[in-house]
Amino acid sequence: MITYIQRRNQILKRISKIPKEKLKALDEYISKLEHEPVRKNRTLSFAGAWEDMDESILDDFTKRLINNRQKNRSRIDD
Repeated sequence: MITYIQRRNQILKRISKIPKEKLKALDEYISKLEHEPVRKNRTLSFAGAWEDMDESILDDFTKRLINNRQKNRSRIDD
């Protein structure tokens, strides 16, 4: 498994080999990455989405989910 520091050093070595004509494009790409929202925030935006769901609907959904996963597992095992 590659460590964070090893990955960073690999990337820095690769950057040092990039032709100077492409550095502007690389800089723009890095800037874009820096300003992208973190995925964790998008996931957390769903927190509480089912808070007001009727209990019977939630139970039915849970049972269907379990059954569907079991069906899919049997397909994979075949």
